[in-house]
Amino acid sequence: MTIKTPPSPYGSRIKPRSLDRWLPITSILIAATVLFTYQLEGEGLWLDELTSIQDADQSPLAAYRENQLRPLYYFLLMFWMRFGSSDAWLRSLSVIFAIVSVFLIYRLGRRLSGEAEGLMAALLLTVSPLFINHAQEIRMYVLSLCLGLAGTLFLTDALLTERPQRPSQRALAGWSLFRLLAIYTVPLNVTLLLPDVLIICLRFRRERAVLFSFGKWLLLLIVLWSPSILSVVQESSPSSNFAAHHSDAAPPGLGRLIRPLKFFTVWPFEAQENAIAALFYKVFTLLLSGLIGAALIGKHKSPALLWVTAWFILPLLPIVVFSYISTPIWVNRYLLFVIPYLFILLAAGFTRLWRQWKIAAVVMGIAYLIAAGGGLVHYYTVQERPDYKFNIATIEQYEQPGDAIVWGYHYLKPLNRYYDGDADILWRPTYEVEMPADAQQWVTQMPLGYDRWWVVIDYTEPIKDEFKGAIAESYRIEEIFDYERGSQVMLLTPLNSSSTQSAADS
Repeated sequence: MTIKTPPSPYGSRIKPRSLDRWLPITSILIAATVLFTYQLEGEGLWLDELTSIQDADQSPLAAYRENQLRPLYYFLLMFWMRFGSSDAWLRSLSVIFAIVSVFLIYRLGRRLSGEAEGLMAALLLTVSPLFINHAQEIRMYVLSLCLGLAGTLFLTDALLTERPQRPSQRALAGWSLFRLLAIYTVPLNVTLLLPDVLIICLRFRRERAVLFSFGKWLLLLIVLWSPSILSVVQESSPSSNFAAHHSDAAPPGLGRLIRPLKFFTVWPFEAQENAIAALFYKVFTLLLSGLIGAALIGKHKSPALLWVTAWFILPLLPIVVFSYISTPIWVNRYLLFVIPYLFILLAAGFTRLWRQWKIAAVVMGIAYLIAAGGGLVHYYTVQERPDYKFNIATIEQYEQPGDAIVWGYHYLKPLNRYYDGDADILWRPTYEVEMPADAQQWVTQMPLGYDRWWVVIDYTEPIKDEFKGAIAESYRIEEIFDYERGSQVMLLTPLNSSSTQSAADS
């Protein structure tokens, strides 16, 4: 006798694949590789990247002590640095995890919603300027996203297990392991456990044995994370060093709760100066909200999209609360780990719109293409990282023996990274130069006894002319080099060689 069972509402939608059906995702992965590696070394490292290198360039024990909250990325970077030290090589570590993330979001979207949704989610992640930016930096945020996706994919396998079978221990162990690794990369990944536990309890609410199995793996995760919990609590206090570094940030208002839809997808940069472009991106943000609604409207045979919504929304709630009661951490890079779930929702909205209203889907697709295209053009043509590398390249091109460098940035790390010359260096930050009197005092502390000075000036726009005037009163300005992010390099010589020599003799 043959017994036929109805398809489970939680069952997989995956059909047997032929070789030619790998072509779409392969094409997307190739496009991702091109976008993530294009101009990889075009801009210099910014301060956080330099800090990553500094923290990884020490013993494993010292690196762990320095980063007990999130040590995993630094251990990987420490290993990566054994094989190269160029900017492009060190950034390529994040590129690898970014490409893996594109494949994982495809697998997750396909598993939860369908082939088309998986492909579209992978494409949306690939062309996100915010994601590309972090894929091209020496930081842990893309690794965090990648590990989070892996953990969710294992959990999805457990959730979609057809009764009367129980979730495999392999799926439970994979979920626990990758959640733990993600938390050890960026502690905010612990907030993913909130939707995890809620979904597990609802899905297996009548199966105590399954809940007990999940509970054991969750307990193991907490035990293995316990060495860092105290550090997390300490850094979470309003008086911590972390809070001091975010003292100028503000908790998110209603507008900042909505704008991430634009930041995550197509435009993570400062507000547009063009009024028409600014209006377009505001309208586009509203359209994205409607697209999410289109994905969730109506009855579904599977609660999978509700799970995706939970993975996107619920981790943000404690972050908002924490931003109000302690330290504002509503920062794009800190929220990066939830954007895959946004892209799966948007992909589901696109496909639903296409099936029911093709003209609207085409219009929305064109709007997304324009918005994302504008973001990509901006990312690849406008410099977003500081001028350190270019400042130092100018000095090394024109310097002569016996020159001196007056370094005006707040940190010496860029100089230590990029400068290979022999000039004497004086560190004189310009960030405190806010009034004309400050500029005069800054000039009086220039080093004496040199024929030429290379003065590197950080952004001083409010009193730029006064600062230049104060320098011109005491030195001859031979050259001024201006840079895209507002810094300057000045080549100075003595205003009066004879008087300078007399002063030196006296």
